[in-house]
Amino acid sequence: MVGNGVLMNYRYDLDVVKGLAIVAVVLYHAGWCKSGYLGVDVFLVLNGYFVVPQVIRQIEEKRFRYFPFLEKKIFRLLPLVLLICGLSLAIGYWGMLPNDFRFLSEEAVASSVFGNNILQAMTTQNYWAAIYHKVLMHTWFLGVLMQFYMVFPLLMLLMRSRMKSALVILTLLSLLLYLLPIDTIGDKYYQLPYRFFEIAVGGLVAIHSRKGDSNMSYLPLCCLLLMIFFGAFTIGERAMPYNLVGGTNTIRESFLPREVLLLLTVLFVAGYLYMSRQEGKISLAVQHSRLLAPLGRMSLSIFLWHQPLFAFYRYFFADDLSLPVLIVLVIVTLLLSAFTYCIIERRLAISNISRTFLVIVFLVVNAFVLWTYQRGGVVRDVPELDIYEGSADPTAFERYTDRIYQYDCEFSSDVPKKKILIIGNSFARDFANILLESSMRDSIQLSYHYAFVDCPISRIRQCDRIYFFGWKHDVPSEVWQNLKDGSDIWGIGTKNHGTNNGIFYKNRHRPDYFAQRTTIREDFHTVNRMLKAEWQDKYVDLLTLTLQSDSTVLVFTPDHHFITYDGLHLTPEGTQYYVQLLSALGFPWL
Repeated sequence: MVGNGVLMNYRYDLDVVKGLAIVAVVLYHAGWCKSGYLGVDVFLVLNGYFVVPQVIRQIEEKRFRYFPFLEKKIFRLLPLVLLICGLSLAIGYWGMLPNDFRFLSEEAVASSVFGNNILQAMTTQNYWAAIYHKVLMHTWFLGVLMQFYMVFPLLMLLMRSRMKSALVILTLLSLLLYLLPIDTIGDKYYQLPYRFFEIAVGGLVAIHSRKGDSNMSYLPLCCLLLMIFFGAFTIGERAMPYNLVGGTNTIRESFLPREVLLLLTVLFVAGYLYMSRQEGKISLAVQHSRLLAPLGRMSLSIFLWHQPLFAFYRYFFADDLSLPVLIVLVIVTLLLSAFTYCIIERRLAISNISRTFLVIVFLVVNAFVLWTYQRGGVVRDVPELDIYEGSADPTAFERYTDRIYQYDCEFSSDVPKKKILIIGNSFARDFANILLESSMRDSIQLSYHYAFVDCPISRIRQCDRIYFFGWKHDVPSEVWQNLKDGSDIWGIGTKNHGTNNGIFYKNRHRPDYFAQRTTIREDFHTVNRMLKAEWQDKYVDLLTLTLQSDSTVLVFTPDHHFITYDGLHLTPEGTQYYVQLLSALGFPWL
């Protein structure tokens, strides 16, 4: 993706390899290639192959200049990043809801300073669960690269007398960090210390490449392609207990964990680099691809354009990218990429004029981000979320859901009220808010805990009723054994009002805006039926409660407020909506 400049050891056949890698990444983000994320690891190794020997050679020849080197890399990456950020912010300004626009602004400023990998490590942590609606999350890769460009030359300058030995040691240390169980795979995914060895391996191969060519180079190349496209090590989907929030019950299972797949990807790329050369038979056969080589040369532009297009489509239209939609989005991506590759990547030279222009664009984009962030993402009144310019609290909804944490305390024996214990995740906290907004709020004493596993047994013994978001068979036997006479346990049902509100908010100028409804995936109905079968008459069936006659659910309350702020978690008005439905049903609160 980076490293298209013509160098002495430039491998033109690697344009094809980069083309294959970018296709894998695009298909992964589209949801059509489960192992395509490994294409990013291909790019990391290739970047090391081009950059590392160049830096070492220039230091050895005493002609390396640190700041011109960084400036060249910045000019390679930043103009496109700022263009993508600016256009994404413009679209977000037009149609995103405040919280979502605020998150986009955070990603934009982090991307513009090549720090989005740090932001993602602090927030999402799990790359594999965060790709759908995050417009700029993919720029974490450029953050890792730029941090490598900043750190690696300095390390080599400090150890200039033993650079190659130092590089081997640093590579082994990074690999050891990656292998040690000192962090989660999600955290390791975004951090340079855990990624350093991938880039460095490419550099070591370039430094120690042998002179000959081996026709056996097709073996690592074939293995690489099987891994990143067809999941050669995948054995299919394994049935799991249903995810009560997401509604799914299968996971992609492989013979080997993701950590090992990454290592094998690095090994196969390095093997191909080592065993083949530009003029070798295999390399010559590969490089003559008329389709893939141009994709490889445009890989940076393709990489930066595709994810915003996919994410905005999902935010405004639908989660799933059907084949016709994917084809259209890919065509648009290619057209935009060809334009930016020809106009920006190939033509933008470093000069005083381009420096000044880049600084101005950088300041304008980040000034807009600062303005947006100070307003909490609120650029217009959103009465359906009870949000108005000048008085917005960007964390109000999350705090409303999480206020139940303050009830994680023991019951008071001096208070003559019914003692209600809530157990579970944010869905359980939503139901706790329903209880606190109901007519029962003055008749109950509420206690909350996230899980049974470490809940004080004293609370179990004291409570009059437990509400649990989960399967009945997951309630530990000691909980049943310690219930006091007359106490019981109820199951809290799942709920859903769409995947995100952006799909509905884009229609805010339509006359039927507040009449919008959404159809719930069958998975959620399956989960609900299974939960109800377990809990039977002691079950809070929230999903069936909200179903309309046409099997859809409302998005807005009767007084024109969003029921949820993210499709899953209730707004205060959404809480009141559920209170009214349960009360009208004659729900046995106590």
